Amino acid sequence: MGSVLTPPRSPSVGRPRRAAAIAVAAVVTAAALFVVAQRLARSPSTVERVTIVNPTPYDLEVELSGTGRANGLTLGAVGREQTKVIEDVLDQGSEWTFTFRKGHDDAGRLTVPRAQLAADHWQLTVPSSVADRLAASGSQPSPKP
Repeated sequence: MGSVLTPPRSPSVGRPRRAAAIAVAAVVTAAALFVVAQRLARSPSTVERVTIVNPTPYDLEVELSGTGRANGLTLGAVGREQTKVIEDVLDQGSEWTFTFRKGHDDAGRLTVPRAQLAADHWQLTVPSSVADRLAASGSQPSPKP
C-alpha cells in the first residue's frame, strides 16, 4: 500500500519497456540473419560482355553452355557478317561450348577454354567450319541486310 504522496505502482508499468526491448532485439537479430544469408547466397558470377563475330554468310543462332551443365544459355541471333555484344553473361566455368544453328540446321559446336576467351578479351569469331558445314548440307546463305 502506498502513501497519499506516492501512489502504488501498477505492475504493468515495466511491460512496455520489456516489450520494446524484445522488439529491438528481434529487429537486430533479423538484420544480422539477413546479412549472413546474403553472404551465403552468392549470386552467380558473370562476365561483363562477350562479343560474337560472325564472318559467315549465314544468320546464326548461338547458344552457350559450360562443362557438365544440363541447360545452355541462348545468346541470340547474330546476323551474317555482323558482330553482337552480349552483356552480363553467366560464367560457364573452365570450358565454354558455343553451339551454332541456322534455323533448325545444326551448324556445329566449338568448345573454348575460359582462359583463352579471357585472353581474347571475351571475343569469339565463328569458325569457317560453321559455314562449311551449312554449305555442305545445302543451306543457302542468308539474305544481306
